[in-house]
Amino acid sequence: MSFCMDRFEYPNKLGELPRVLVPWTEAVKRCEQEGKRLCTEDEFNFACEGPEMLPYVYGYMRDETKCNIDRPYQRPDHTRRMKTYDRCMADSVCSTEMKRLDGRHRIGERLTCVSWAGVYDLNGNVNEWVYLPKEERPNRSGLKGGWWGPVRNRCRPTVTFHKEEDYGYEQGFRCCKDASP
Repeated sequence: MSFCMDRFEYPNKLGELPRVLVPWTEAVKRCEQEGKRLCTEDEFNFACEGPEMLPYVYGYMRDETKCNIDRPYQRPDHTRRMKTYDRCMADSVCSTEMKRLDGRHRIGERLTCVSWAGVYDLNGNVNEWVYLPKEERPNRSGLKGGWWGPVRNRCRPTVTFHKEEDYGYEQGFRCCKDASP
């Protein structure tokens, strides 16, 4: 494989919070605006597992001290749908709900969750959208890596039931780019 992957979740800037409440379609556009693309499922797996095919970026045993994982689940208010990120932050009810649910760490806050390739937070922090190249619309979207809650948070599993227009308070992304020859 010959690709480059952002070291951190979007916006890939130290000290910022990873962007969430982003549909897969918006993640694709944001990566394209930066001259990049959404990472594929295989690229995510390789960057996360490495040649040893580790289940976690740091090894074989689950360890919540390494990555932002296994925090207590906060039940969302399902009586109303959250808005996409910019609209949510401008809405007092939505932004209050996001603050209540939010368990993200700032980009670069936890430097122990790093893969063999020097990529951070591939396990936990936020679920990351990936591109499934063998699928057709609206099934080209997958989620990898898990988030801060008590979920899978492993390298290999891909959640595929969320469609391209779906988004959630724990769903973010990172960008990739083909390596120069």
